[in-house]
Amino acid sequence: MEVYNDQVLCYKFSGNKKVFMYKSREALKAKTKFGQSRAHLQVGLGWFTNDKEILKLRDQYGTSVAHLQACQGWTTNDKEILKLCDEYKISVAHEQAFRGWTTEDPEILALATRSDFLVAKIQACYSGWILEGETRKKFVQELQKNFPEEKIREILHDIDGLAKEYFKKILLK
Repeated sequence: MEVYNDQVLCYKFSGNKKVFMYKSREALKAKTKFGQSRAHLQVGLGWFTNDKEILKLRDQYGTSVAHLQACQGWTTNDKEILKLCDEYKISVAHEQAFRGWTTEDPEILALATRSDFLVAKIQACYSGWILEGETRKKFVQELQKNFPEEKIREILHDIDGLAKEYFKKILLK
């Protein structure tokens, strides 16, 4: 690694290829000709940030830096960041849940994509998370804000079934 100045680091990879890593907020916010910020590109190289301003940066498809970090295993419990959605309404919470992360927050569990795929369903499918007790009651209250009663019953049935399927797969391994 070479240090160019206090704002830019340069890493040399095989074949003497150089990759520049930017440290300042302004440099990270700068957009490339493809509509991504430099921060988006640096996440692809394994560089993460917890700076909220940087995490919220979006590309032309609404994909935030936080989305990309979540795709690589980074997690947060910050509700504001978890609620960030791309153009398909896939939230950072959805991305984290696909990788085994779970929450008991009813508001986050009820986040839905454009096709009504909820974070709760992903958690049940990818980690065997079970919806029960007080969390179930609060989750239903959250669902009642956006879904008719019949759809809520269907969602609850799906979540229970997905958790059972997860455990069947685990037991059959």
